Amino acid sequence: MTTQRDIETATTSDGWNLRLYHYRPKTLTPNRSPVIICHGLAANKNSCDFGEPDTPQWQRYSLAAYLTSTNPAFDVWVPELRGNGTPTYDPHQHPEKYRWSVDDYITKDVPAIIRRVQTWHHDQGGQTPQVFWVGKSMGGMIAYAYGETTVGRNALKGVVTLGSPVVFGHTSLLLEFLTRVTPRNISIPLRLPELVIKSQELRHHFTALGVNSDNIDPGIWDQYLLTGHQDILSSKVMSHFSLFFRHTTFCRYPRRPWVYDTIGRLPWFNKLVAPYSYTDHISRFTAPLLAIAGGQDRLAPPADVQYATSHVGSTDVTYLECSKKNGFTADYGHLDLNLGLHAREEIYPRIAGWLQARSTTSTGTAGGGT
Repeated sequence: MTTQRDIETATTSDGWNLRLYHYRPKTLTPNRSPVIICHGLAANKNSCDFGEPDTPQWQRYSLAAYLTSTNPAFDVWVPELRGNGTPTYDPHQHPEKYRWSVDDYITKDVPAIIRRVQTWHHDQGGQTPQVFWVGKSMGGMIAYAYGETTVGRNALKGVVTLGSPVVFGHTSLLLEFLTRVTPRNISIPLRLPELVIKSQELRHHFTALGVNSDNIDPGIWDQYLLTGHQDILSSKVMSHFSLFFRHTTFCRYPRRPWVYDTIGRLPWFNKLVAPYSYTDHISRFTAPLLAIAGGQDRLAPPADVQYATSHVGSTDVTYLECSKKNGFTADYGHLDLNLGLHAREEIYPRIAGWLQARSTTSTGTAGGGT
């Protein structure tokens, strides 16, 4: 049976046209909220929707494929954040458009994506639904931040995160190197596929940090390295992550990053120069939450992921660590949470079951604007 996939567009408040892959069930089930699956840092849709529809790889590894095949099937949307696909703006002619940070994903991309999904459902003759957000890595982090806002609390039916930290008690030498060499005073477009393809050393380090090599098909991993990266990334995003590591908090990009770096840790000055911390205000996040961690995740260690579960304001919280001690076939790394040999049998059913259990209550009407 051929899967029905449409490609939609969500336009942000600053003019970016974001691509959304829409997998439509044959019949829309009343009061069944749509599911949005968002990739992480420097990635594209292949992060959680690997391969092309109806191919063996897609059926095996794509979370979108799994949720599309449940009975009843979910209405699944897979967005790509700014910088993916055909550029909306030529970086040579509009370099100012490539100065975005993680904050722009939170305040511009996420609202545009949710608004497009809600509008589509409203146009089908239904109510404006709340949505489920499934975020991989940074895709889950931006859901936490968006969920702290009034609009976010109204729009989110529930959130699933996979390897999404909100504190940074551990970091890696590679990520520290990549972020610290990123210039703070300028923002430039980074063409990641070219960097990964050309640098064998970078590929080696990324593999060592990104996956448990015993828990992934080498051929699939090689293919992901070639096809899974964002086309163009603003260097300011990497600079933003360097602030997370340095100050061990998930925060907005400060107006004066060098000042924050220099005196931001001093108690008397911290309140004067520190930006808003999403970590410090995570209790404002009240949506139902399923937080999934990999037992051997070197990029988002379990302790950094689990922190959210004990600090959110949600009354419905589930934490799942995918490790041998918890009955899984392997200690999962970061990217093998969705590309692992047995992710389809061990992790995807947990996500689907969690979503199904929370799809039976009335979704009501939600707002998805900024």
